[in-house]
Amino acid sequence: MALVRQAALEFRRRGYHGTSMDDLANALGVTKGALYRYVKGKDEVLYECFVQSNRIGLAALDRAEKQSGNAAKRLETFMVEFIREYLDSNLAGGAMIEIDALNPKQRASVVSGRDAVEGRLEKIIKDGVADGSVASANPKLMILSFMGSINWIPSWFSPNGELTSEQIAIQITNIILSGLRAR
Repeated sequence: MALVRQAALEFRRRGYHGTSMDDLANALGVTKGALYRYVKGKDEVLYECFVQSNRIGLAALDRAEKQSGNAAKRLETFMVEFIREYLDSNLAGGAMIEIDALNPKQRASVVSGRDAVEGRLEKIIKDGVADGSVASANPKLMILSFMGSINWIPSWFSPNGELTSEQIAIQITNIILSGLRAR
């Protein structure tokens, strides 16, 4: 996991395509040869970032689905939990859009995981439309909008910044939900 965290930080600093295996090895304080004992290439490291993101999403959904109250409250729980853990795990920010850098097998796995997260989010949104807590709109577009916003937060977040990951998670969630809630 230390390798993934450090690689994610390097991807955030330099961009995925601007980061070489030499950069990763230097950041980890190992030789490039030693690094290749653990991974075949930087696409494998990026893949692990995506896998970790999917794990975070599924865990946040598990907590959200246990949340009492209406569906908007479950969406709130998901977003706060996902954003906080996403930031605390130091994932790769803008590099997380580089899904095409993965090999076909990795990409299929990531897409399958992402689809599982989106399917469960879609159910919560549809439940919210039914219970009157979420605006009636295209659930897929809602998910793409808020997850797209959330996925960029690591690009600008600094753990040494003015706000903690928890404070950012709550404030961003409130901003997003103000647009998703039924009027």
